[in-house]
Amino acid sequence: MKVHVEDVSPIKKTLSIEVEAEQVKKDWETVVKALNKKVKLKGFRPGKVPLSILLKYYGPQIEEETISRAVNRSYPEALRETGVVPLSWPELDYPPLDKDAPFIYKATVELKPEIHFSDYKGIPISPTKIQVSEEEVDRRIEAVRLSHGELVPLDQERPLRKGDFAVIDYRSFVEGQELPGGTAQNFDLEVGSQRFHPDFEKELEGMRKGEEKEFEIEYPPDFGNQALAGKKVRFQVTLQDIKERRLPELDDAFAQSLGKEFSGLEDLRRRIRQDLEEEEKRKAEAKVREELIEGLLARTEFETPEVLIREEMEAMMARLEQDLRRQGLTWEKAGLDPDELKERFRPTALKTAQRKLVLERVAELEGLEVTAEEVDGELQRIASGVNQSVTLIREIYQKNRLLPELKRQLLEEKTLNFLKEHATLKLEENEKK
Repeated sequence: MKVHVEDVSPIKKTLSIEVEAEQVKKDWETVVKALNKKVKLKGFRPGKVPLSILLKYYGPQIEEETISRAVNRSYPEALRETGVVPLSWPELDYPPLDKDAPFIYKATVELKPEIHFSDYKGIPISPTKIQVSEEEVDRRIEAVRLSHGELVPLDQERPLRKGDFAVIDYRSFVEGQELPGGTAQNFDLEVGSQRFHPDFEKELEGMRKGEEKEFEIEYPPDFGNQALAGKKVRFQVTLQDIKERRLPELDDAFAQSLGKEFSGLEDLRRRIRQDLEEEEKRKAEAKVREELIEGLLARTEFETPEVLIREEMEAMMARLEQDLRRQGLTWEKAGLDPDELKERFRPTALKTAQRKLVLERVAELEGLEVTAEEVDGELQRIASGVNQSVTLIREIYQKNRLLPELKRQLLEEKTLNFLKEHATLKLEENEKK
């Protein structure tokens, strides 16, 4: 076997691999012999089919299987010989097979980029001071109160207005055809919530219980649901009922109704303040991490392999598709174009791939590793969070091959903590004054 390596770019190489004629002939004969034994052709016993007949009916299959045998043997050997470490299976380019001649093919692969930092310590970060105001606590308490409000029918007859809950039946039509999934009965809609198109909710205002109304709304070309984008939709709506939200009194009894841990309203306020502070801490931590990543990327330049970007896009698409399935939707029903979505996801996928590469490189340079004890500790934390045994969680992670990704995430966490410890603090503008 002969191998020649051509550098296409810093992250791409093409291997020209030559398999000797003798080996090609041997592979071809092995394929023919195996096929002869298993094919069933009328008038011939297994293993006794003439070669000319086999080639007539199975010529392309014989060629394909011979090439497959040649590649599966020679490609790994070529990698060992050259020391090339590809990120994925290669893009193959080969001519038609001649069983009596050497088989020469090209395997183009992408490689992990070589990343060199000008420096990765001392990245400037600006931690945010955690502050939660009384107004924020009040707003969160009011949101809790709203979520525990009771929807009750109006005790007086009046027109529907903003803030009311409309119970409606509706049908929708595009160009005279009923829109799939565009029909509902006894649908609850808070008027003014903008859960629907704002114009839809405005059309409902002023309607009375039992009233029917027909109206048309034009959706913009860039509307999220492609089934509606740029189209005029005609709606037929019947207002079945009007309800209003009746809120509980904001007192100790309300706080106690939320859980045994609350003896009164002050306990509730204290807990909500703690929750808000934790949220602010998470936001602040996310901001610092983003600064660290941006700092790393600013201190190096490299090409990002297309295969890594594609992997991230496919992972994002898979998560979205899973979310849609949980809602009983398909791409078509949701009005989404997968190809268009991939292009929209591409910038995020690129950033994610770059983040993984630079953090992995820092971990290599610093010799950072994840221990078995750290993996065990994380599995225990996950198990406690879902109230399951750590044995079961470990089995799930092993069965679904999730442990490598868990270790990668833990290493990323450790690397970010290292960078944070060696970062340079800078004051926010409002703190300098």
